[in-house]
Amino acid sequence: MKKKNLMIGAILAGFGLLVLCLEYSNAAKDRTAAPARIGIVSIREVFDNCAMKTETEKNIAAEGDKRFAEVKKLEQDIENDKTALGKFKEGSQEYMDLLKGLMMKQSQLDAEKEYYQQEFTLKEMRGKEAIYRKILEVIAKVAKEKGIDIILNRDDNYLNQPETSPAAQNPTDLILTTKTHKLLYFNKDLDITADVLIAMNSGSSK
Repeated sequence: MKKKNLMIGAILAGFGLLVLCLEYSNAAKDRTAAPARIGIVSIREVFDNCAMKTETEKNIAAEGDKRFAEVKKLEQDIENDKTALGKFKEGSQEYMDLLKGLMMKQSQLDAEKEYYQQEFTLKEMRGKEAIYRKILEVIAKVAKEKGIDIILNRDDNYLNQPETSPAAQNPTDLILTTKTHKLLYFNKDLDITADVLIAMNSGSSK
């Protein structure tokens, strides 16, 4: 009797294990992800042709023109003081007072030139960062709208875009290009650069 019960128990255990395996197999199939949809975008093309870049450069240029005018005015003041300095007797109080003012203006001019250069460099860098961040936001939005899971950068260079990219100037440039060029081939139907650029310029991503 005990032997019979043991056999029945073994059969039931085996059946239960079989059911558990089937359920696990079905669950694994359900978890199997569909093949990822891939899109291609040329970051450089979007960056070079987006309205945000034009507007950013316009604002930086306007600020640069303002700073340039300030520097030119100070330079002219210095030249005027140099001319005026010759009208006074060297060593006189008037001469020394004017010389002191002239030297202070020259120091101010040198400091302002250095400051404005650093200010311009920083604003240019921050402007580019803002553009790139916006491009990435727009790419993500367009990709979601199109049901794309992965976006790869179309890293254009003279090897695959000789008509728009300058050739290597030395062996080091060639080595860097071949080492950093990761996208070797893609179906042009996957390229959504134009869609991203339209969305970027239309402001639809705002």
